[in-house]
Amino acid sequence: MVGHYLAEGFWRSDNPQAVRRAGNQHRTLSTYLTALLRHGFLLEAVTEPAPTVQVAAQQPQRAGLPPFLVIRARRA
Repeated sequence: MVGHYLAEGFWRSDNPQAVRRAGNQHRTLSTYLTALLRHGFLLEAVTEPAPTVQVAAQQPQRAGLPPFLVIRARRA
């Protein structure tokens, strides 16, 4: 599922059953957090919400993967 986590950049799913085919820009967690800290932000919260029950039922292979990364930060 998570193949080349450290390879940052554009990627597109090769799954023919994928709902979205537009592609995504992948960055590592450390890239996001370091960028915020370098630009003077204070991290207040970082969460990785679980997929909804509906998504987990429709896509069991994604049941254990958070679909989003939520970061709350404020300028110091």
